[in-house]
Amino acid sequence: MEESKSLFKFYSKQELADNFSLDELLNFARQRNLQEWFAENFYASEARKVAAAINNELNDSEFKLLICKLFDLPIETLSADELEEISLIVAKKQRRELFMKKLPGDDRKIDFVETQGELVKALKNEAQLIYLYGGEFRIPLNRRGVTYVGCENAVIDFDEEFDIDLDASEIVLENLQVYLRHAINLQASKSKNIKILDGSKKALTQNVSLKEIFHILRGRKAFESPENFKLRTEDIKGAAVGETLLENKDYEYEAAQFTFNPHWNFEYISILKDFAGDKDFSIKILPHDAEALYINERKLQIFADFTYRNGKLTILKLYFSTKTLGIITIEINLREEKITSASSGFGCGYGLEIITAYEENATSKEKSEETKSSINCEKIISGMRIGVNK
Repeated sequence: MEESKSLFKFYSKQELADNFSLDELLNFARQRNLQEWFAENFYASEARKVAAAINNELNDSEFKLLICKLFDLPIETLSADELEEISLIVAKKQRRELFMKKLPGDDRKIDFVETQGELVKALKNEAQLIYLYGGEFRIPLNRRGVTYVGCENAVIDFDEEFDIDLDASEIVLENLQVYLRHAINLQASKSKNIKILDGSKKALTQNVSLKEIFHILRGRKAFESPENFKLRTEDIKGAAVGETLLENKDYEYEAAQFTFNPHWNFEYISILKDFAGDKDFSIKILPHDAEALYINERKLQIFADFTYRNGKLTILKLYFSTKTLGIITIEINLREEKITSASSGFGCGYGLEIITAYEENATSKEKSEETKSSINCEKIISGMRIGVNK
């Protein structure tokens, strides 16, 4: 109480700025004492702004920025962390104003969200027109009468294994990429400008079943020769081993390169665990091609070709199979050594390839082959069982 009483000993904004810190002024504002002081000392506009800030539940950083403006305090009064937080909030408000548009006569409750958590809050607040910005989202099929509008190539991910009838649920999608994880039918005749992305493919080659792939992933059978196992692995191509969501911030214009973070399918963990933690994944792709891919197929499946190596199945190369640009081979570089291969052209960089010593010496004894392979790969594989052509 003593602090609040002391506030009213002064009669100008300059006196308050000279006698109280920014944190003290914030506390006065939270307690509504600052609003009362402004009103008593004929600062009606300032009193209204403080009242609005309280009603709009501004966080401390936003409130401090308002106080700086009201008292003409220098921006350096705020800490670097507070300035960073405020800049993010301001940027989001600008995006909201840019993308969220209410049509005349449309009385639906609207909201603008950038994360799945914000989407959940918007739905709990009974929003009926929701703008999805930039990210990847899951929407509830049991919430009827909602329109979702995509901004900045937002993606909706459907994990349902049954056919979906959005029309029957009065759900409308606009300007969205829709990723279907299973081979289902999507009824969405009322939706506009949606791009369907197929995430259901298990293998690009039709002659090899998923069951057969998993049998081979278990390795060479106890009574199977290396030669026969090698023959079984030769047809293992185009297996869907993961997926990624492209982010425009990860495109390097000067290098004409898209980097990304893969999310691996658990079924292939015995092979793919060697990739985790120490590698960068990217594709070489010209800017206009990168933009076209991002707009049309932002979420992509990662496919792998396998081969036989040292008695085991291992990865020969990784790539995307896209409708927009066709096959795009993925470059894989060790983060520590930054191993790269010369590229023959954009849009088709080299993957991490297996040294072909084994194939060139297929008639030699298995032990001799393994010895040569370990010598050739020693500096590269470091637990990966994978090498790069020299």
